[in-house]
Amino acid sequence: MDERIKPTKSGLFAIELLIAVGVFSLCAAICVGLFVRSEIISQDSADLNQAVTAARSASECFKAAGGDLQRTAELTGGEVSNGVLFLEFDGDWQKLPAGEPGTFELTMTLQTAESDSYSSALLDVKRWTRSETETVGESFLVWEVAALEVVS
Repeated sequence: MDERIKPTKSGLFAIELLIAVGVFSLCAAICVGLFVRSEIISQDSADLNQAVTAARSASECFKAAGGDLQRTAELTGGEVSNGVLFLEFDGDWQKLPAGEPGTFELTMTLQTAESDSYSSALLDVKRWTRSETETVGESFLVWEVAALEVVS
């Protein structure tokens, strides 16, 4: 005679447990992905805040210098080359000595003067990504700054 195996409650419990573990694993994977993404967003936000602080400081020095780029370089600790002010920063936004390549670069380029009563400059902050094969700069803050009293 054929004996039938009676279904037990433990088999049904095991299937329910496997489904619950699967759903929990899926939710955990989604949460880990969100936490990683939030860390990236947080770091980008911190870099943008530091860039704004550095740009504001450089623009105030430009205004205090009356639009003179060389005087602005003296005030900020930067270097002027071919009419462009360069400020280099490392990954922690600490100023680097002039000419040393960093993770972040602030440049200030004088614009053509429309009037003798003010001088303007284009301020650009870039994040440099360096690999063995290439170096890529990504601008993430661009301002136009004006100084009302031009130093003669």
